[in-house]
Amino acid sequence: MRVIIYRDYGTLTTKIIFVEKQLDKRFVHNLYTQQMQEIKDCEEIPDEFIMKVPDHLSLIFLKKFAEAIDKQGIKTDMDAKIEGTLEATKYHLEDLRKLLKL
Repeated sequence: MRVIIYRDYGTLTTKIIFVEKQLDKRFVHNLYTQQMQEIKDCEEIPDEFIMKVPDHLSLIFLKKFAEAIDKQGIKTDMDAKIEGTLEATKYHLEDLRKLLKL
């Protein structure tokens, strides 16, 4: 599943689309109705398959959604990279202490 998030400057909304690829076909999902529809290349996605967030709420919505995902224990690739960097820094500092005999 792929999630596409973009800002539509024409309507001043943030649009969110859920796309899934199965074999050689692509489908868009409507999370409200649990429907999915196949889409062809360059075909316009029907409006009912696009989640729209008003511009004045979009940043708050995305931030709160990210926080809710984090509370569910779901980590992103970025979280893993940061954790790996912190772990590497920890061992690097331990090595420096040994070298400096601290």
